[in-house]
Amino acid sequence: MIKLRDLLSESLVLMKGYWLQAIAVFFVFNLIIALVQAIPGIGGFLSLLISGPFSVGVSLYCVKLVNDNFPKFEDLLFGFQFNLGNNILAYFIIIPIVAVAGILLMILFLLINFAVFLLIISIVYTQSYEAFVGTMEWEALLTPFKSLSIGIAAESIMLVLFCILSFCFSFILPWVIAYIPFAMTFFIMAEDTSIDAWDAVQKSWKMMKGYKFNFFVLNLILLLLLALIPFTLFIGLLWYIPFSYVVTANYYEKIK
Repeated sequence: MIKLRDLLSESLVLMKGYWLQAIAVFFVFNLIIALVQAIPGIGGFLSLLISGPFSVGVSLYCVKLVNDNFPKFEDLLFGFQFNLGNNILAYFIIIPIVAVAGILLMILFLLINFAVFLLIISIVYTQSYEAFVGTMEWEALLTPFKSLSIGIAAESIMLVLFCILSFCFSFILPWVIAYIPFAMTFFIMAEDTSIDAWDAVQKSWKMMKGYKFNFFVLNLILLLLLALIPFTLFIGLLWYIPFSYVVTANYYEKIK
C-alpha cells in the first residue's frame, strides 16, 4: 500500500516552482469547459467531446510535473494532437459506466442511511418510530428536527448532524467509488498515444486492482480538504484543483 501522508507531502514538494504555471493551466482548462458548456443548445454535448482530449492533456502535464520533465502550457492541447478519436471515445465509455454504477451505489447508500436513521429513531424516539411503523406517518420521522430549540437535546444534535453528513456523503461518495477503477485511463493514454480507448479503460481497471481502497481513502482526504475551500472564499480552488490532479498523477506513477 502507498503511504498517503508521504504521497501528499511529496506532491507538495514536487509542485514547488510550478504553482503559477499549474494554476494557469487548470484555470484555462476549466474556463474553456465552462464557456463551451454555456453555449445554448449544444454546449453540453460539445463539452463531452472536448473533455476527453483535455483530460489527456492535463494528465500529461501532471505526469511531466511529477517526473520533473519540463511540463509546458501547450501540454493542455496534447490530447487534440494525438489519438484524438480514442481520447474522445474513452470519455464516452467511462461516463455511462460511472453514471449507472454511481446511481446504483447512491440508491444503496441512501437505503443504508435510512435504515440506520430508523434504527436510531427506534432507540431514541420510540414513540415517533411506533407512530411511523403503525400509521406510516412520515412526519413522525421529523421529530429530531422539530426538537431543535434553545434547549437542544444532545441526541437531537447528534442525529441531525448524522443526517446531514451521511446523506451528503451518500450523494458524493458513490460517484467517487464508481470512478476509481477508471481513474488512471487518461494518464495511460497520455503516455501511450497508440493505445485504443477500450484497452486504456481495461488497463486502468487492472492497474487499480489491490489499490482501490487505498485510492478511495486518498480521495476522502482530498474531499475533506475541499470542504475547507469555502473558508477561503473559494480562492483556494486555484491551488486545490492542480494539487489534487498532481497527487493523482503521483499515485499513478507509483502504481505504474
